[in-house]
Amino acid sequence: MTAAPATLGDALRDAAREAPGRPALVGDAGTLTWAELAERVAAVAAGLRALAEPDGGPPRPNALALRPDRDDVVVLLAHASAGIPLVPLHPALPEPDAARLAAAADARRLTVAAAVDGARPPAATAAVGMPVPDLFLVATSGSSGTPKIARLPHRAVLAAAAALNRRLPFGPDDRWILTLPLSHVGGLSVISRCVCARRPIVLVPRFSEAAVFTAIARDGGTRLSAVPAIADRLLAAGDGDQLRRLSLIMLGGQAAPAALRRALAEAGVPAVASYGLTESCAAATCESPAEAGQLRPGSGHPLAGVTITIADDAGRPLPAGTPGRILLQSEGLFAGYLGRPDLAPRDDAGRFDTGDLGALDDAGRLHVEGRRAEVIVTGGEKVVPGTVEAVLREHPAVREAVVFGLPDPRWGAIICAAVEGPPGLHADSALAALIAARLPPWARPRRLATLDRLPRLANGKVDRSAVPALAAPALKPPPPQ
Repeated sequence: MTAAPATLGDALRDAAREAPGRPALVGDAGTLTWAELAERVAAVAAGLRALAEPDGGPPRPNALALRPDRDDVVVLLAHASAGIPLVPLHPALPEPDAARLAAAADARRLTVAAAVDGARPPAATAAVGMPVPDLFLVATSGSSGTPKIARLPHRAVLAAAAALNRRLPFGPDDRWILTLPLSHVGGLSVISRCVCARRPIVLVPRFSEAAVFTAIARDGGTRLSAVPAIADRLLAAGDGDQLRRLSLIMLGGQAAPAALRRALAEAGVPAVASYGLTESCAAATCESPAEAGQLRPGSGHPLAGVTITIADDAGRPLPAGTPGRILLQSEGLFAGYLGRPDLAPRDDAGRFDTGDLGALDDAGRLHVEGRRAEVIVTGGEKVVPGTVEAVLREHPAVREAVVFGLPDPRWGAIICAAVEGPPGLHADSALAALIAARLPPWARPRRLATLDRLPRLANGKVDRSAVPALAAPALKPPPPQ
């Protein structure tokens, strides 16, 4: 029986040994087999080792802008094989921000082209006896605050990949389409899962609806990880025949609107909901393929090896159906925040506090309500924005929603909402009726703005911090409820 790999580099070498002729990377440049990929990775890894610090200490990280493209994946896996931590940067990240992240990680700036050009014949004993440092140093999404740099070790990335592969087992012909940024765990986890499962990765370096449809029709892509905004764009493109060829869409990054999930189901596209964070190396919960299209509420059950506790402010477990703090335990958890010893990664019981609020139902499915830091106190009542947003997203014309508070001398704060949808939505009596039926008076938005598009981060998530200023000129009282 083959021993479990200790590093992602080991997993790649295992794939090359056990499935040398199977396709590994597929895309515009053709196909690389696992053996061919491992050979290229070994040569680039040898060049990276030559750049490493010569003092015998831990290798200094490298920071690179990465796309879901062939050379980029080779260089990423070369870092894993060389034992050099990688700080993946989004190609669209402004240079001052990229420089700050690299400096915060004490990382050397490098380009994919320079890494590939530095390839050299690998030494026979290059990886023997090397320490196993962090694999990835990943900036948290920063959708509601300043990003931190999470340390993702090899063991955690591999454990998370194994757990999700058990929940979403590959069929014999499945190929996972990679179009998510490699600067975030959603994209990184596609690579780790496919390497561990010896399954092909279909590369889409620059997202467009046409590029994804090509990945399906020409390259045989059958599975796709997508944030809701991307899935919505693919549906709106109108090529339902291509989308129906997918065996699965995994929705993540943020809560998927009920209208989107319903539209995917009606179009015959199987989709599953999931919940995860940078700190959990991607998904911690996910629906099974059998649940795809059933439109069950929540984000699915915890993956194998993941324990979720819903706790009060003192850390005491709460019963099913009672909202509280979402705490995680698993082998797939991060090792802490780089340079932040003040932020303990786990409590005394070994649990990571996600910062999210939610509940487990009687069946063990997770229902996420939102971030604790975003709770709004209005007239002495606490309102969780995610709860209000979930109700707003139930309206079929609401593509996305963000709820926030504005200071008010009488109430302390008033509830405001910005929704992405058609202009007439603001006066839609059905939306007003939905709000009145589903929300208590203190949680109902007192100001509403309808926008063509909410601002988004490079990873496709809504940029919550930018919404209040953008929505302010359009805020006005909603119709009577």
